[in-house]
Amino acid sequence: MSKPTQHGYLVIADISGYTSFVAKTELEHSQEILSELLELMVGRFQPTMTLSKLEGDAVFVYAPEEIFVRSETLIDFVESIYVAFRDKQLSMKRATTCTCNACRNIPSLDLKFFIHCGDYIQQTITNLNELIGSDVNLVHRLTKNHVTEATGWRAYMMVTEQCLNCIDLDLANAYVQMEQYEHLGEIKTFNVNLHPRYKEITEARRIMLHDKDADLTLQIDFPTPPAVTWEWIHNPDKRNLWNGGHVTWLAGDRPKGRPGIGSSNHCAHGESISTEVMVDWHPFEYYTAHSFVKGKHAFTETMRFEVLPDGGTRVHDALKMHMSIPRFIRSAALKYVLITQHHYDKAMALAAELANQEFTKTTGDHDAIGSRSLSISLQEVEKKRL
Repeated sequence: MSKPTQHGYLVIADISGYTSFVAKTELEHSQEILSELLELMVGRFQPTMTLSKLEGDAVFVYAPEEIFVRSETLIDFVESIYVAFRDKQLSMKRATTCTCNACRNIPSLDLKFFIHCGDYIQQTITNLNELIGSDVNLVHRLTKNHVTEATGWRAYMMVTEQCLNCIDLDLANAYVQMEQYEHLGEIKTFNVNLHPRYKEITEARRIMLHDKDADLTLQIDFPTPPAVTWEWIHNPDKRNLWNGGHVTWLAGDRPKGRPGIGSSNHCAHGESISTEVMVDWHPFEYYTAHSFVKGKHAFTETMRFEVLPDGGTRVHDALKMHMSIPRFIRSAALKYVLITQHHYDKAMALAAELANQEFTKTTGDHDAIGSRSLSISLQEVEKKRL
């Protein structure tokens, strides 16, 4: 029986400088280094995306389009993998005392991503699964391009016009490159230099509300990986599915065309509207937001995302009310409004359930369904701090 055609994202992460690195270095050490980097990439891609196969110095993964409901989440996901790759590369270089060519040339390696959206079929031959289709051929052809020749970039993210149309995203300031391939025609690609993006992401100031400073903290385990959990926590449309109907969330400003520092969401409750502004943004790790009511800074909230051993995500939610009243009163007020009145704890549990249902439906991994407990802790003020 022929398998049905599927539609989704096709991504290749290709290590730059691989051929030169292997040719100029000791084979045993170079393979150990490359294996560590490849294992890191596979671990970061999974389980959000499915590994199709390793292709020498490259990782080929895919996912149904339902996995990334918002376009910017896919881009954030890819950028987070690049940051992890560079961090690993730097730590390997700093940690080694070996003076062999392989260890000395770790910094010569870099990473490129090729992202396309299209159709594919899973073909099984002698128990080996492989993706086939013109779009699969295309994403592989993209690895042979003229971007480095034209720009000098060693690390970049290439996204096809077809993919951008699929996810309805405008990549601001991207370098446009036309590529021509036999049988596939002319392909318009949008390219982002990842070196300055890495610098922007790692040098961004960190603003985090820690539990010890919060008036109320909540914790819940999601059965889904961080990228999926992040989407269900932050996406205004998904928030409206689990918040109990007490408020309506709307997307606000997107200064760079996507969520990030300076972007906002609006929360309508009754006749009043509050605005949530992102002041720190580290996708799939944490974000911090300031909430304003009638122009006044009313709350600060930090959502942290911790990867669990089974691939799920532990979400830590820390909230602080900005009012000149004793902390125990702020804590009691937050607990009353969020827990007693609006049942925020139950809403978060529903979010975890809905996220799991969607994820298992799109991936077919029904074994991943699990039941995890919700725990709520109230930060009581110490008498010596009153």
